[in-house]
Amino acid sequence: MKTLIKLYLKMTFITLFIFGTSTIVSANELFTLKNLERERANLISDFLNINIDSQKKHQRLLQRQRQLADMERMVLRDERLLMTQSSMVKNAFKEYDKTFLVHAGAENNVNAMTQWLTVVNVTNDSVLNAKAGYR
Repeated sequence: MKTLIKLYLKMTFITLFIFGTSTIVSANELFTLKNLERERANLISDFLNINIDSQKKHQRLLQRQRQLADMERMVLRDERLLMTQSSMVKNAFKEYDKTFLVHAGAENNVNAMTQWLTVVNVTNDSVLNAKAGYR
């Protein structure tokens, strides 16, 4: 009788453990994509920061691009994202050139920031023709 109760308790514990971990895994299916978005935002933030001297900014951008490249690889290899119906995932892959800046830049033989500037239509001419002032 005691062995039957112990067996029942073990089976209940195993079932609850499996159910609990499967819920945790499905809740974090967008984890890699959210991390990628955070890293991409940090890269763009450092690029646009005017309070950093040029040498330090260059070093930070190189480091951020390496980190972003790793994150992009993780997202591209994450099979859980293929199984989700999230609009975040759909938009990320639909806007490949904006989402995967390092990879898209490598395909176009430019760095990630040049790729970003191209995608958002910022050119030398548009910057030089811009007028400072209030709108």
